[in-house]
Amino acid sequence: MPLAVLALLAVVAAQAGATNLLQNGSFQTGDFTDWTLGTTPNGTAGQGFPIVTPWPLNNSINAWEGEVGQINFVQNDFEGATLSQNFSTAGGAAVLSFSLLAMGGGFDNDDGGDFRMLLDGATVAGFDVGSIQANQMISGTLSANVNLTPGTHSFEIDVLRPFEANGTPFQYVTNIDVEGNPVPEPGSLVLMGSGVLGLAGVLRRRIGL
Repeated sequence: MPLAVLALLAVVAAQAGATNLLQNGSFQTGDFTDWTLGTTPNGTAGQGFPIVTPWPLNNSINAWEGEVGQINFVQNDFEGATLSQNFSTAGGAAVLSFSLLAMGGGFDNDDGGDFRMLLDGATVAGFDVGSIQANQMISGTLSANVNLTPGTHSFEIDVLRPFEANGTPFQYVTNIDVEGNPVPEPGSLVLMGSGVLGLAGVLRRRIGL
């Protein structure tokens, strides 16, 4: 097979492979580099939170930890903390996901928290922990299949509770992933263009043009 055709196929295959479009998805830098931290209008991440801490189920990776809740109590009002990041993509199918965990605080029958995943401001998945006992751990993975348009998008995680944060359960987030098609690097585009031209030349010679 001609070298140009091989080069073209290699670039196409590389671009077709999905990759994590987010940076620092498991807080491997030891901090919140690449992430924007925030709170809801009446919410807090908890006194001294959020922090980067070992994931309770696997100390070899890091996690976001908070003790979220309301600043001023309002009945049935879910408030807390947010973390977000913008990413760019070539478009197409993508899978959004993250691992979550709630750990009971000092009270039984407390609310473990409500984890939500948003794309461009719209909620695409959520998990309400509900009642949790003291020192109990409830974990899971939140995921969503989406179809992305080419360009820049916003990814956000909201961690909320309907009560004040004071001696309440702790929440953790890690393994944050947007598995999708990256924007081609300029060098790859040049190589692809060269491959296309080479393939066109081969075909022209073979058909006698």
